[in-house]
Amino acid sequence: MKKNLEKLALEGVAGKWQPMVVLAIIILIFLLPQVGTAQMFSMGDDSPQYVKPQNEVYAGLELMSVSYRGTNSAQPDRGLFSFNGSVIRLGYQSPTVDFSVGKGGPITGINDVSYFDIGGKLNFGIPLYRSKAFEVQLPFRLLSRYTVMNSSNFVQSLFSRFNFGSLAGGIGTKLIVRPTENIRIDLGAVPSYGFAFASGGLFGGSLTSIAGKSRLYFDGLFGNLGLSVGYNYDFRNYDIDDEVYDYRMNGHVVLLGMTF
Repeated sequence: MKKNLEKLALEGVAGKWQPMVVLAIIILIFLLPQVGTAQMFSMGDDSPQYVKPQNEVYAGLELMSVSYRGTNSAQPDRGLFSFNGSVIRLGYQSPTVDFSVGKGGPITGINDVSYFDIGGKLNFGIPLYRSKAFEVQLPFRLLSRYTVMNSSNFVQSLFSRFNFGSLAGGIGTKLIVRPTENIRIDLGAVPSYGFAFASGGLFGGSLTSIAGKSRLYFDGLFGNLGLSVGYNYDFRNYDIDDEVYDYRMNGHVVLLGMTF
């Protein structure tokens, strides 16, 4: 009994540091030196000399659905964080880094749940084929995210807050089409798998995710500045040791950005 209490105490102390670890990973990803991919169309003597904008900032509205998928029907706190509503999302991305933050609550039409996440992705791409107007890549991704949900209807119990960090990796496909000098179409999808851990240190499990991207870029509209419009898809499936935290999230983001 004494050993179990000591184990729980140690897990609790360690758990307090887990959100800080996740944020540190995110910041590290964000600050890593940018890989020089500006020459993706300029390697070799026969390749066209085209340099695309390297950075993008964007803002969007995400239509998010969060549903409980646990099978423990006797759990009184099941489905506590389920909602359908909108989340405001802001982000920055470069050839190797994608950083975003999302916030939702009563101000965005979610009346019973407040939502917040912050995350970063580190991307590496292997070109499979490229020409002046067409490129196929094999992207590798490392991602970390910290997600918090609180319910205004919460029950005072051990499960009253969804508070999970995650670390995952994945590989997918990416297609870039450039029909004209100043227009680019960027399409891609990356499935990922990793682990999720609670800030309290008592629960953990796995996270399966799929991130999809479609973007239309208009480069050089205002000197070095350009515009982007697009859509992101964000799917997450949490499978936690205790089923009360088994949730599935679907996000559809419509966004507008500026490139430079």
